[in-house]
Amino acid sequence: MRTYLLKRLLLDLFYPNRCGFFFCNIPYDEYFCNTCVKRFTPPPQNVNIKNIDEFGAVTTYDSFSKPFVAKFKKENNGYAVSGAAYLIYKNLLRKGGLKDFDVITFIPMRKRELYRRGYNQTKLIAKELSWLTDKPCAALLKKVRDTKPQKALKARERAENVKDAFRCTGEKTVKGKTVLIIDDISTTGSTLSEAARVLKMAGAGSVKAAVFAKTRICF
Repeated sequence: MRTYLLKRLLLDLFYPNRCGFFFCNIPYDEYFCNTCVKRFTPPPQNVNIKNIDEFGAVTTYDSFSKPFVAKFKKENNGYAVSGAAYLIYKNLLRKGGLKDFDVITFIPMRKRELYRRGYNQTKLIAKELSWLTDKPCAALLKKVRDTKPQKALKARERAENVKDAFRCTGEKTVKGKTVLIIDDISTTGSTLSEAARVLKMAGAGSVKAAVFAKTRICF
């Protein structure tokens, strides 16, 4: 954590730190201004996702959080990435047991989407979270086939869409370990569930998940 803060201090000398939402200047060791951070809505509680042993979300995916998510998901806004990672980190601490894990991984993207966008926002958030927690981040999952965009599908179609879409590439790393999967938004949890199933098949002892936003309605 100290190394991470030193990194932010040095960056602040050349690139002044800004609020991830309103883009106003803020101290190097902060992530949001006081105006926006209080406006995030608490997420749905007691969310159960198959194959996920523990789940946590920072906020509800609503009219306020949606523009912020777009900043790190579609605009590659580094301030938003750092802000999202920090809020996930704080939520892990609040969740108690959710903070106990051995390695961080993330949901891989479709090849076509990765090529078009040029980056995987969940990987960026996971790497930032690695700095905050001093836990290793590893690409443990590979997408072995393209899938349709989940947002266009209904719940049953989402589960079928991601079935057998992932392969574990880090069997030695996950064996007997507790893995934390990072994603940006969770709706039905189908993607996280399938990713966790693959990790457990590869020998993971436990799989937890942390996302920035959770939708209220699963359809």
